[in-house]
Amino acid sequence: MQYRLDDEASLCSIDILAQAVERICVKGVLELRMLRNALREAAATPTPDAVKFAYAMFSRVDRDYRRLIAHEALTLAAQQKGRYAPRTRAVRPQRML
Repeated sequence: MQYRLDDEASLCSIDILAQAVERICVKGVLELRMLRNALREAAATPTPDAVKFAYAMFSRVDRDYRRLIAHEALTLAAQQKGRYAPRTRAVRPQRML
């Protein structure tokens, strides 16, 4: 599997996923804590190895928690829509002489 970390969308996705895990993290569930830490590391130093490790941690989490995380991440993404969008300048129409 190829991991691309050179675009803003990938980095934003990692950040949103980390926020989702943070919101649903249950005290005492080791897999969630390990996933949270792996996502923090991937967000701080977005190397292919860090992302692969975070993906591996996500794969180890129980299916019901993965669904909960995915739902929370989609909710966060919808709330933050446009926050990470590339900034474009408005182009003024030129006057016709």
